[in-house]
Amino acid sequence: MNILFIMADQWRADCLSCAGHPVVKTPSLDKLAQKGVRFESTYVQWPVCGPSRTCLYTGRYMHAHRSTWNGVPLPEDERSIGHYFTSNGYDAVLIGKGHYSADDERLPQLIRCGFDPERDRLNDGGMDVLATEGWDYGKFLMSKGYISDDPIDDFAMTVKTPQGENISAWDFKACPYPLRVKAEDSPPAYLTDKAMEFMRSHEQRPWIMHLSYTYPHWPIAAPAPYNALYDPAQVPRPCRNQDELKHPIMEPFRKERRSLPFDNRWVWQHMRATYYGMMSLVDMQLGRLFDYMEQHGLMDNTMIVFTSDHGEYLGDHWLFEKELFYEQAVRVPLIVYCPGGEYDVSRGSINYDFVQSIDLLPSMMEEADIPIDHRIQGKSLMGLLRGRKPEAWQSAVYADWDYEFYHTGEVLGIPPERRRAWMVRDHRFKYVHFLDLPDMLFDMENDSEELHNLADNPFYKGVVETYRLKLLDWRMSTEDRSRSGWFYNKYGAIGVSLPSDKFANYGLWKSEDGNML
Repeated sequence: MNILFIMADQWRADCLSCAGHPVVKTPSLDKLAQKGVRFESTYVQWPVCGPSRTCLYTGRYMHAHRSTWNGVPLPEDERSIGHYFTSNGYDAVLIGKGHYSADDERLPQLIRCGFDPERDRLNDGGMDVLATEGWDYGKFLMSKGYISDDPIDDFAMTVKTPQGENISAWDFKACPYPLRVKAEDSPPAYLTDKAMEFMRSHEQRPWIMHLSYTYPHWPIAAPAPYNALYDPAQVPRPCRNQDELKHPIMEPFRKERRSLPFDNRWVWQHMRATYYGMMSLVDMQLGRLFDYMEQHGLMDNTMIVFTSDHGEYLGDHWLFEKELFYEQAVRVPLIVYCPGGEYDVSRGSINYDFVQSIDLLPSMMEEADIPIDHRIQGKSLMGLLRGRKPEAWQSAVYADWDYEFYHTGEVLGIPPERRRAWMVRDHRFKYVHFLDLPDMLFDMENDSEELHNLADNPFYKGVVETYRLKLLDWRMSTEDRSRSGWFYNKYGAIGVSLPSDKFANYGLWKSEDGNML
C-alpha cells in the first residue's frame, strides 16, 4: 500500500465546492471526496504552520512535542512520520514545504558521537526531500527562461500591472494582477510534476509521499488566468461584529497580523477572489495528478489524504491569516480515500465526527500495517472509514496556542511564560482559556459564527467552570509520556512495595535481606 499525503497550506475548511461554498470551484477534490470520505469536523491542534505540521507529523499535541512556534526545533528524541515509515520498509519522501526545524542545539553533540544527519535521518522528520519551492525551483525557473538573480522573487512573487509596473506579491494592492510566472511554471505545477516523476520511477518498494503545496498561503497572488477567475463582487462578506473588538487581545494582535487593511471592502473582496483562484490552481494540478494515477493503476494501491495545516480569516472576525481559535483558523478540510472493498460502505459520504489532525498519522500507519507507537496521542480513523465507529470516540477537540514570540504579549505586558491559551470545542460550546486575559465562550448551537462571547455572562459561570475542568483533564492526560510509556510497556505496573524480578532485571539495588532499597 502506497500513501499520498497531500497538504495545501492555509486552506479553509469551507472552501470546497463539495462543502457547499457558494463561489470557489474544486472539481478534482470533489471527485476525490466522491471516492472517499469527507470529514466535516476536522481541527488542527495549533493554527500556525510549523507547530501544526509537527502535530500532524508526530501525532502529538504541541505541549507534548515541544515545537511551539515556527523555527522552534523539534527535539531529536521525537519520532516523526518519516521515521515510522522508513523503519518499516517504506520510502518516505517530501515534495514541497515541510517547515521542519532541526534540533541545532543537540545536533553537534550527536555528530560528535558518530551520528550522520543524512544517514540517520536527523533532518526533515526522517523524509527524503525530493523537491522544494526553494533553490531547486529557482533553477527550474532559470531553465524555463526566467532569467534573474532571484527568479523566484522576481517572477513567482511579483505581479505585473496592465501599465507594466512590477509589484511585489507581498503588497496587498498586488492581488488582482497576474504573477509574472506562467501557470504551468508556477510552484503548484512544479511540485505536481515532481510528484509524477517520482511515481514513474518508483514501482518496486512501497512509498509514502508528502506532497505539500504552499498555495494558498499568503502572499495572495496567482498567475493568469487564476488571478481573475473569480469576481470580487461575488465573494462572501466577512463574518464579524463590533463587539468582537472589545477583547483586549484584538487591537494589538490585529496590528501585528496586518489585519487592519481588511476593514476595507476592496481589500477583503479582492484578496478573497484571488485566494479562491490559488485554490483552483492547486485543484487543477491535483486533477492532473489523479488522472495520472488512474491511468497507471495507482488508485488501486494508494491511500490518499488531503488536508491543511490551518485555515485563513480573510477579514472574518476582523482578522487576517490565522491563530486564535475561531473556526476559520482551526477547522480544516479533510478527505481520505482508500482502495479496497472494505471501504465501499463509506464511499462518497460525509462524516461529522470530531477529528483532530493528530489522528492522521496513526490512520496512515494502521493502513500500512505499522504498529502504532505509545508516543502517538491521536486515534486512527480507519474504523470510521470502514463504517465501524469505535466505542467512546472523541466527543471534543483540543488545541494549544503559545504566543511567547509575538509582540502582542509585549504590548499587553504579559510575561513570555504566561502567553498561553487552550481551547476545547464540542458540539455545544467552544471555550478558550487565556492566562492573564479574559476567556472566550461561544454557544456553537445558537451562535455558530462565534460572534457573541458569553464568558463573562453570569448565567454561564457554571459552563465556564465545567469546560475549564475539561481543559485540565485534557492536559493531565496528554502530557508527554514518551519515556514513561517506554518504561511501562517494558515493565508494566511493577508496584513500589514488593520485591520484583523485573526490578532485579532492571538493575535496581537490593539490601542483604533481599528487600528493595
